[in-house]
Amino acid sequence: MQLFGSYDVVVTGAGSAGIVAAIRAAREGASVLLVEGTGFLGGLITGGRLTKPTGLINSPVFHEMLDRCVGYKGADGRVRESYWGKYTGTFDAEVMQRVIIEMVEEAGVEVLLRASVVQTVMQDDAVCGLIVRAKSGESLVLGKAFVDASGDGDVAALSGGHFKLGREADGLTQPITSYFRVLNVDVPALIADCEAHRDDMWEVVYPAEATLNEDFAMAVLLTGFQQRIKDKVREGFDWIIPKDHITMKTGLMPGEISVNVTRYQGNGLNDRDLSRAEIEIRKQAYCAFDFLQRYVGGFADAIFLEVAPKLGVRETRRIVGAYEITEADVRGNRRFEDGIGLCNSPVDVHEPGGSRAIMDHVGVGYGIPYRAMIPQDIDNLIIAGRCISADAIAFGSTRNVPACTMTGEAAGIATALAAGQGQRTSGIHVSQIQARLRELQVWLGTPDSDVPAILATTTGSVSVEATHL
Repeated sequence: MQLFGSYDVVVTGAGSAGIVAAIRAAREGASVLLVEGTGFLGGLITGGRLTKPTGLINSPVFHEMLDRCVGYKGADGRVRESYWGKYTGTFDAEVMQRVIIEMVEEAGVEVLLRASVVQTVMQDDAVCGLIVRAKSGESLVLGKAFVDASGDGDVAALSGGHFKLGREADGLTQPITSYFRVLNVDVPALIADCEAHRDDMWEVVYPAEATLNEDFAMAVLLTGFQQRIKDKVREGFDWIIPKDHITMKTGLMPGEISVNVTRYQGNGLNDRDLSRAEIEIRKQAYCAFDFLQRYVGGFADAIFLEVAPKLGVRETRRIVGAYEITEADVRGNRRFEDGIGLCNSPVDVHEPGGSRAIMDHVGVGYGIPYRAMIPQDIDNLIIAGRCISADAIAFGSTRNVPACTMTGEAAGIATALAAGQGQRTSGIHVSQIQARLRELQVWLGTPDSDVPAILATTTGSVSVEATHL
């Protein structure tokens, strides 16, 4: 078997967590390889068209990514507020892809695309290498420290790590989805329609001063239409989607709308389920487009553009870590001595096997403990992104971009420190990571840290009653 290369830090997965981890580790002085299974960088924030962080960004690397997008006139950098709390503005997926490529190359990160990790190489209980399979066959990648940002916890699972999958009662996971994009929408007419049916809307966020289509670009967030769906189904419309509401947001182009409504119940680790999801989600997207054209103002002359090229798998493995973040931690704004980031992302759970969803405000947020990133019984591997250790409801918050990018920052620092000091990741104390994060002005979520002013002004007046699925 050929040796692909030897690196200080190897990051698997180039979604938001992996991108941040790779850039941060490289900026800390490490040689870095970023391994990704698809042909693009960014994961769901680019290929999945997931262009609105659900919560405030607390990652210096991701802040810079957003700032650069603003510089290219491809992002709304303002902080917005919905009923579930404050969030950082929307960006365009392709502008974000451009920025990611720039920042990865500037940092000196080597990228290996269209490559899958098929085996780990262990020395005692520590990861020391990966076997990856790409077009030219299998090869060996050696590293001093590793980050699993695969989303699915692939490296941890291949290393023998323990994990949880789905709800404790039945093992069902949150459903798979994909955004679809529509052009030529009359957004002022859409807003007028939503205002006229305000009792059927959960959120209607838009700039009050806007009048023209271009004024609404990247600044509108709408959720609702539940009663309208029920009414039209009773009248005979064939609504094939197992979801009872629609969420949409405006994009960079005037009249561009991204719609989040599709839902397929399946296992994101099962090949047949993933293949079927790709087809069923497209059928659902066409159904939703027909509904919008017929029954929602502003869509009469709309043009169907695309279904996002990357499937939106919400949930697979949750790696069992040294600590499991709980629903009580999230809802109770718990702080941790080993906190590496303060997260205000709502509890966002799409009902496994059902049609409902919850989006619960968590106030000023909770700390993410570093221990939740440390897999049990595996050394030299840090978990970042949605597969960190959390229970099924807490996961509804930790799976979102803000938490993913925070864990990416911490993982990049931890692995760079380990490689630089010639020791395993277990030899790095969290205080070293926290010290660097403080220098970078990250809100840590520790008991002794102040609540940032921007979060202190958030009130519970826009929250909804906590719901349990």
